[in-house]
Amino acid sequence: MSRDMKPRKPAPAKKKSGGGTLVGMFIGLVLGVCIAAGVVWYINKAPLPFNANVQNTEAKPAPVQPAQPMALPGKPGDPVPEKRFQFYDILPGKADAVPDKAATAPEPAKAEPAKEAAKESKAPLFLQAGSFSTAQDADNQKAKLAFMGIESAVQQVMIEDRTLYRVRIGPYFKLEELNKVRSELAKSGIEAQLSK
Repeated sequence: MSRDMKPRKPAPAKKKSGGGTLVGMFIGLVLGVCIAAGVVWYINKAPLPFNANVQNTEAKPAPVQPAQPMALPGKPGDPVPEKRFQFYDILPGKADAVPDKAATAPEPAKAEPAKEAAKESKAPLFLQAGSFSTAQDADNQKAKLAFMGIESAVQQVMIEDRTLYRVRIGPYFKLEELNKVRSELAKSGIEAQLSK
Protein backbone atom coordinates (compact mmCIF):
# COMPACT_ATOMS: atom_id res chain seq x y z
CA MET A 1 0.00 0.00 0.00
CA SER A 2 2.27 2.42 -1.11
CA ARG A 3 1.40 5.83 -2.09
CA ASP A 4 3.02 7.77 -4.77
CA MET A 5 4.48 10.77 -3.14
CA LYS A 6 5.38 12.80 -6.11
CA PRO A 7 4.87 16.44 -5.73
CA ARG A 8 1.91 17.63 -7.71
CA LYS A 9 1.93 20.65 -9.89
CA PRO A 10 -0.43 23.33 -8.76
CA ALA A 11 -3.47 23.89 -11.03
CA PRO A 12 -3.26 27.01 -13.14
CA ALA A 13 -5.25 29.96 -11.72
CA LYS A 14 -8.55 30.67 -13.49
CA LYS A 15 -8.72 33.92 -15.34
CA LYS A 16 -11.65 36.07 -14.36
CA SER A 17 -13.46 37.71 -17.26
CA GLY A 18 -13.76 41.39 -16.56
CA GLY A 19 -17.10 43.01 -17.55
CA GLY A 20 -18.41 40.25 -19.80
CA THR A 21 -22.02 41.05 -19.01
CA LEU A 22 -21.67 44.76 -19.67
CA VAL A 23 -19.81 44.20 -22.93
CA GLY A 24 -22.52 41.78 -24.09
CA MET A 25 -25.29 44.26 -23.26
CA PHE A 26 -23.46 47.04 -25.11
CA ILE A 27 -22.95 44.89 -28.21
CA GLY A 28 -26.64 43.85 -28.14
CA LEU A 29 -27.76 47.47 -27.84
CA VAL A 30 -25.62 48.57 -30.78
CA LEU A 31 -26.87 45.70 -32.93
CA GLY A 32 -30.50 46.49 -32.00
CA VAL A 33 -30.15 50.16 -32.94
CA CYS A 34 -28.51 49.25 -36.26
CA ILE A 35 -31.28 46.77 -37.12
CA ALA A 36 -34.01 49.30 -36.19
CA ALA A 37 -32.37 51.98 -38.35
CA GLY A 38 -32.19 49.54 -41.26
CA VAL A 39 -35.90 48.68 -40.94
CA VAL A 40 -36.87 52.37 -40.85
CA TRP A 41 -34.74 53.11 -43.89
CA TYR A 42 -36.29 50.17 -45.79
CA ILE A 43 -39.86 51.21 -44.91
CA ASN A 44 -39.28 54.82 -45.94
CA LYS A 45 -37.77 53.85 -49.30
CA ALA A 46 -40.45 51.27 -50.19
CA PRO A 47 -43.60 52.49 -52.01
CA LEU A 48 -46.80 52.55 -50.01
CA PRO A 49 -49.05 49.77 -51.37
CA PHE A 50 -52.41 50.97 -50.04
CA ASN A 51 -52.10 54.71 -50.59
CA ALA A 52 -54.09 55.65 -53.72
CA ASN A 53 -52.43 59.07 -53.97
CA VAL A 54 -48.97 57.54 -54.23
CA GLN A 55 -50.11 55.01 -56.85
CA ASN A 56 -51.77 57.71 -58.97
CA THR A 57 -48.80 60.06 -58.81
CA GLU A 58 -46.41 57.30 -59.83
CA ALA A 59 -48.53 56.36 -62.83
CA LYS A 60 -49.19 59.87 -64.15
CA PRO A 61 -47.36 62.87 -62.79
CA ALA A 62 -49.83 65.73 -62.38
CA PRO A 63 -48.97 69.13 -63.81
CA VAL A 64 -47.82 71.55 -61.16
CA GLN A 65 -50.27 74.39 -60.57
CA PRO A 66 -49.64 77.34 -58.32
CA ALA A 67 -51.55 77.06 -55.06
CA GLN A 68 -54.44 79.49 -54.67
CA PRO A 69 -54.65 81.23 -51.32
CA MET A 70 -57.63 80.11 -49.27
CA ALA A 71 -60.24 82.80 -48.61
CA LEU A 72 -60.41 83.67 -44.94
CA PRO A 73 -63.79 84.48 -43.38
CA GLY A 74 -64.31 87.93 -42.00
CA LYS A 75 -62.40 89.94 -44.58
CA PRO A 76 -64.05 93.19 -45.61
CA GLY A 77 -66.32 92.76 -48.60
CA ASP A 78 -66.88 89.02 -48.11
CA PRO A 79 -70.49 87.83 -48.11
CA VAL A 80 -71.88 86.72 -44.77
CA PRO A 81 -71.89 82.90 -44.64
CA GLU A 82 -75.22 81.19 -44.20
CA LYS A 83 -75.85 79.68 -40.78
CA ARG A 84 -75.39 75.93 -40.74
CA PHE A 85 -77.21 75.30 -37.47
CA GLN A 86 -80.34 77.03 -36.30
CA PHE A 87 -80.71 75.04 -33.10
CA TYR A 88 -79.50 77.90 -30.93
CA ASP A 89 -81.98 80.28 -32.49
CA ILE A 90 -84.99 78.18 -31.52
CA LEU A 91 -84.08 77.49 -27.90
CA PRO A 92 -86.74 78.29 -25.32
CA GLY A 93 -86.42 81.78 -23.97
CA LYS A 94 -85.49 83.41 -27.27
CA ALA A 95 -88.82 84.85 -28.31
CA ASP A 96 -87.37 86.88 -31.17
CA ALA A 97 -85.59 83.92 -32.78
CA VAL A 98 -88.57 82.39 -34.58
CA PRO A 99 -91.18 84.93 -35.60
CA ASP A 100 -94.76 83.71 -35.72
CA LYS A 101 -96.57 84.05 -39.01
CA ALA A 102 -99.59 85.39 -37.17
CA ALA A 103 -97.50 88.10 -35.50
CA THR A 104 -96.25 89.48 -38.82
CA ALA A 105 -99.73 89.64 -40.35
CA PRO A 106 -102.08 92.38 -39.17
CA GLU A 107 -104.23 91.07 -36.34
CA PRO A 108 -108.01 91.24 -36.71
CA ALA A 109 -109.94 92.86 -33.89
CA LYS A 110 -110.74 90.43 -31.09
CA ALA A 111 -114.47 90.06 -30.90
CA GLU A 112 -114.62 87.46 -28.15
CA PRO A 113 -112.28 88.26 -25.28
CA ALA A 114 -114.63 86.48 -22.85
CA LYS A 115 -113.91 83.04 -24.39
CA GLU A 116 -110.13 83.55 -24.16
CA ALA A 117 -110.42 84.61 -20.54
CA ALA A 118 -112.27 81.39 -19.80
CA LYS A 119 -109.43 79.33 -21.37
CA GLU A 120 -106.75 80.98 -19.24
CA SER A 121 -106.15 80.03 -15.64
CA LYS A 122 -104.89 82.47 -13.03
CA ALA A 123 -103.32 79.68 -10.96
CA PRO A 124 -100.49 77.72 -12.56
CA LEU A 125 -101.43 74.24 -13.76
CA PHE A 126 -99.03 71.29 -13.90
CA LEU A 127 -99.10 67.86 -15.48
CA GLN A 128 -97.78 65.02 -13.36
CA ALA A 129 -96.14 62.43 -15.62
CA GLY A 130 -95.50 59.94 -12.83
CA SER A 131 -94.73 59.34 -9.19
CA PHE A 132 -91.87 56.97 -8.38
CA SER A 133 -90.37 55.44 -5.26
CA THR A 134 -86.76 55.81 -6.50
CA ALA A 135 -84.99 58.87 -7.80
CA GLN A 136 -83.47 56.86 -10.63
CA ASP A 137 -86.88 55.94 -12.05
CA ALA A 138 -87.96 59.58 -11.87
CA ASP A 139 -84.78 60.68 -13.67
CA ASN A 140 -85.40 58.07 -16.36
CA GLN A 141 -88.91 59.45 -16.91
CA LYS A 142 -87.52 62.99 -17.02
CA ALA A 143 -84.97 61.90 -19.66
CA LYS A 144 -87.71 60.23 -21.72
CA LEU A 145 -89.68 63.49 -21.64
CA ALA A 146 -86.56 65.46 -22.60
CA PHE A 147 -86.14 63.28 -25.69
CA MET A 148 -89.69 64.22 -26.62
CA GLY A 149 -88.81 67.90 -26.24
CA ILE A 150 -90.77 68.45 -23.03
CA GLU A 151 -89.17 70.12 -20.03
CA SER A 152 -89.95 68.56 -16.66
CA ALA A 153 -88.84 68.72 -13.04
CA VAL A 154 -88.53 66.11 -10.31
CA GLN A 155 -90.04 66.92 -6.88
CA GLN A 156 -89.26 64.95 -3.74
CA VAL A 157 -92.20 64.62 -1.35
CA MET A 158 -92.81 62.73 1.91
CA ILE A 159 -96.16 60.94 2.21
CA GLU A 160 -96.79 58.76 5.29
CA ASP A 161 -93.07 58.17 5.99
CA ARG A 162 -92.41 57.29 2.35
CA THR A 163 -90.34 59.34 -0.05
CA LEU A 164 -91.85 59.73 -3.49
CA TYR A 165 -90.41 61.45 -6.53
CA ARG A 166 -92.90 63.25 -8.76
CA VAL A 167 -92.16 64.15 -12.37
CA ARG A 168 -94.02 67.37 -13.16
CA ILE A 169 -94.39 69.32 -16.38
CA GLY A 170 -95.34 72.97 -16.42
CA PRO A 171 -96.48 75.50 -15.28
CA TYR A 172 -99.21 76.17 -17.81
CA PHE A 173 -101.62 79.06 -17.71
CA LYS A 174 -103.56 78.18 -20.87
CA LEU A 175 -105.66 75.06 -21.02
CA GLU A 176 -105.04 74.79 -24.75
CA GLU A 177 -101.27 74.34 -24.25
CA LEU A 178 -101.83 71.92 -21.39
CA ASN A 179 -104.17 69.73 -23.45
CA LYS A 180 -101.78 69.76 -26.39
CA VAL A 181 -98.90 68.47 -24.24
CA ARG A 182 -101.17 65.95 -22.56
CA SER A 183 -102.22 64.53 -25.95
CA GLU A 184 -98.55 64.26 -27.02
CA LEU A 185 -97.83 62.31 -23.84
CA ALA A 186 -100.81 60.03 -24.43
CA LYS A 187 -99.54 59.22 -27.94
CA SER A 188 -96.24 58.14 -26.37
CA GLY A 189 -97.97 55.98 -23.76
CA ILE A 190 -97.43 58.31 -20.79
CA GLU A 191 -100.53 59.00 -18.74
CA ALA A 192 -100.34 62.50 -17.28
CA GLN A 193 -102.57 63.77 -14.44
CA LEU A 194 -103.61 67.37 -13.97
CA SER A 195 -102.36 68.94 -10.75
CA LYS A 196 -102.25 72.45 -9.33
